[in-house]
Amino acid sequence: MARLLVRDLRPSDVDAAAELLCAAHLRGQGSAAAGAVLGPKFFDVQACRGLVETAASSARVRGAVVEDGSHLCGYLLGEKQMFGPQEFASIYAEPRSIGISLQGHAVAADVDAALVYETLYAYLARGWVADGFFTHNVSVNASDGAGVEAWNRLGFGRKSVCALRRVNPLVPKPRPQRALVVEEIRGRDDDLLETFHRRLMNFQVGAPMFWPYTGEADAKVRGVRAEAMCSGQGVAFVARRGGEALGSMLFVPAVFLSPLLVCERMVYLWEGYVEEGVRGAGVGSALLDHALDHLQRDGVEWCALHYVSGNPRGGNFWPSKGFAAIELAMKRHVDERVAWARGSIG
Repeated sequence: MARLLVRDLRPSDVDAAAELLCAAHLRGQGSAAAGAVLGPKFFDVQACRGLVETAASSARVRGAVVEDGSHLCGYLLGEKQMFGPQEFASIYAEPRSIGISLQGHAVAADVDAALVYETLYAYLARGWVADGFFTHNVSVNASDGAGVEAWNRLGFGRKSVCALRRVNPLVPKPRPQRALVVEEIRGRDDDLLETFHRRLMNFQVGAPMFWPYTGEADAKVRGVRAEAMCSGQGVAFVARRGGEALGSMLFVPAVFLSPLLVCERMVYLWEGYVEEGVRGAGVGSALLDHALDHLQRDGVEWCALHYVSGNPRGGNFWPSKGFAAIELAMKRHVDERVAWARGSIG
């Protein structure tokens, strides 16, 4: 490989970056969810151009490109996350962190991905760390083995997984749960969904997930959920036995995914929760099967969700139900001492 040159991204680089993104997106169709066509509109370079242009236009974004002679062989865009603890985004991303979206990076197929990503990241991360941004997140297509390995070598580990399955059942159904009744909620919000949201978040605070939760964003979360439910775009299913609510699953449009991952006729399973005393007893499986059967009748073909990588229950349950990883959110936290521990004084 010729000597790599790294520099800030310029407006004139957007077309070449869009070509890289489009090519990478086409390569990334290797999802384990057989038959899934991810983000089909972005098989077009001009559509990808819009994604890159939008991502690069934010005042909080800094981007870089790597050139191999006169050939652009990689780009990277990172955005400073500046939201407060009451904002909706704070339950998923760390305040004062760097976010690199799935459309925020791509490298050419004929280059050393590890070397190009290392060059891009080192160039940009120097400024982020100097500005006090020590938590860095990047989303990577799960089928991009070279990309996943490149970011892993840079100190990034899995934070969460986006997974996909057909709504049509892929695995044998469990035996029906005795006296289990599933209630469908449409056209309204429900206090039970708020209760289960808080219990889910409190569960994820524990070991080994250690996902922070203060409750400060709950009002925003409820507002987003209420809008989806009351508009008819969202639907929830609640499992009960003897009148007692044992768990729920909430489905909304696929708005929490990168547009590169959105299939036609897709829903997003935003939150799924089963009460602690009945976990592992088949309630979650029965609830999921019931929900997907009903969604299939509504014409839905694909269901996506995210689960926390450090959650062993979710990490075992969702793949066992046919969900295959399509995107990995990877995270690195730089030791803050580097702000003052700058080298030997001897």
